[in-house]
Amino acid sequence: MDFWLNLWTLTLIVGLGLFAVIAIVVAIGGAFDIRSLFRSLNAQHNRREP
Repeated sequence: MDFWLNLWTLTLIVGLGLFAVIAIVVAIGGAFDIRSLFRSLNAQHNRREP
C-alpha cells in the first residue's frame, strides 16, 4: 500500500510541476505575442493616417 501512495504522490507532484512550467511558458509567450500584435496594429494605424 505504501508503494501506491508514494507513486500517486509523485505522479501528482510531477503533474502539478509540469502544469506550472507550461503555464508560465504560455503566459510569457502570450505576453510577447500580444505586445507584437499591438506594435503591428500601431504601425498599421500610423501608416493610414494622412
